[in-house]
Amino acid sequence: MPDWPLWVWVIIVAVLLAVIAGIVVAASRRQQSANLERAEELRTRAHESDRIVAARQERADELAARAESVRNEAIGESQRAESLRMQAAEAEERAARAAEQAELRDDEARNSRESLEAAALERDQQLAKADQLDPRVHTGRHGHIVEDQPVDKARPIDPDDERDPDPEPLPDDDRDVDLEDERDLVVDDDPTPDDVPRDEHGRRLDPYGNPVPDGRWPDKE
Repeated sequence: MPDWPLWVWVIIVAVLLAVIAGIVVAASRRQQSANLERAEELRTRAHESDRIVAARQERADELAARAESVRNEAIGESQRAESLRMQAAEAEERAARAAEQAELRDDEARNSRESLEAAALERDQQLAKADQLDPRVHTGRHGHIVEDQPVDKARPIDPDDERDPDPEPLPDDDRDVDLEDERDLVVDDDPTPDDVPRDEHGRRLDPYGNPVPDGRWPDKE
C-alpha cells in the first residue's frame, strides 16, 4: 500500500464516494424513469381496460335487456298459448255439441221424411179409396182413373165378353120408345150443389183446393 499523505486518501475517498453517489443517483433516476414509463404504460392499459370494461358492461346490459324482453315475450307467448288451449277446448266442446245437434237434426229430418212419406202414402190411399167410392169417377180394371167420357162410351169392355163391343145401333123406328137406354140415364146422387169446384178428375175441392172424399163435404152455413 503506497505511503500517501492523509489528505490524498481523503480526496480519494471523497472521489470514490462521489462516484458511488453518482452511480446510485443515476441508477435511481433510471429506475424512476423506468418506473414512470411503466406507470404510464400501466395507466394507458388501465384506461384501455376501462374502455373495454365499459364496452363489456354495455354489452352485458344490452344482453340483459334482451333477455328480459325475451323472457317477457316468452311469458306472453305462454299466456297466449294457454288462452289458445282454452279456446281450442271450447271450440272442441262447441264442435261436439254441434255434431250432436247435427245428429239430432238428421234424426228429426229422417223421421220427418218418413212421416211425410207415410202421410203421402195415406193421402194417396185415401184419394184412391175416394175415387173408388165416387160414382162420378171412372176407374179401369186395375183401379186407374179414366178421363170422363160420355155415358154411352164409358162402359168398360170385358175382353171375355163375346158380344160385339160396338153393335150397330138400331134404327129409331125399331126401338121401343117406352124403354130408355140405361146408358142414357145419368143418376145424380151427389147431394152437393152443381157450383162446387172440381179438379180435372171430377173430384170436389174444398175452399183450400184440396180434394174432399165422398160424403165429407162441409155444410154451408
